[in-house]
Amino acid sequence: MFLSCKAAAADRWRAFYEEFFYYFVDKKKRFSRIVANTPIVFATNKTGGLMFVDKINSFPQFIKKIFYDHDISGLELNINNTQTQILMSVSENSEKSMSEISLMTGLEKSSFTRSVDYLVKNGFITRNLSENDRRIIQLTLTNKGSRAAKLIKNDFEVYLDSLIKDFSEEEKNEFFESLTVVSKYMNRILEGKKR
Repeated sequence: MFLSCKAAAADRWRAFYEEFFYYFVDKKKRFSRIVANTPIVFATNKTGGLMFVDKINSFPQFIKKIFYDHDISGLELNINNTQTQILMSVSENSEKSMSEISLMTGLEKSSFTRSVDYLVKNGFITRNLSENDRRIIQLTLTNKGSRAAKLIKNDFEVYLDSLIKDFSEEEKNEFFESLTVVSKYMNRILEGKKR
């Protein structure tokens, strides 16, 4: 029973990681603009309680805790957060070009290029010309890069498990179900999709 619960939790974390990684990498620039340009409005509902804003106030801190406070220095990969972000973007989006990955990360072009240069020089990724269009550069993980990406994902799962270690099984299920629902609606809002 314990092993099946642990495996189920790992599957849920993996789904959470993939959903939120794609969400924040793909939408990072747009999300940052939305947050930066959104005035905080304290609207009240008919009963006088705060609406919407009070429900999302802690969201930026949650995202920071999940994605930016995670320290991989113990893995001894000798890469920083920016390089990690690029490495994981390449890992999750192998079909995308270097330009597309650059846009997805939301990094300045010079910072992105320096970080890619570092990852290439240190054997994590390679630059390859596209077979179909020689103007397009593809980034590909090397064996070392693939091993590093797996280590980071596994370490991330352990980190996420540590954040909810005090939750009961019922609370964990409720948490994951809530994340699934919230993610679905955030994507709809960001994509501008209507019912």
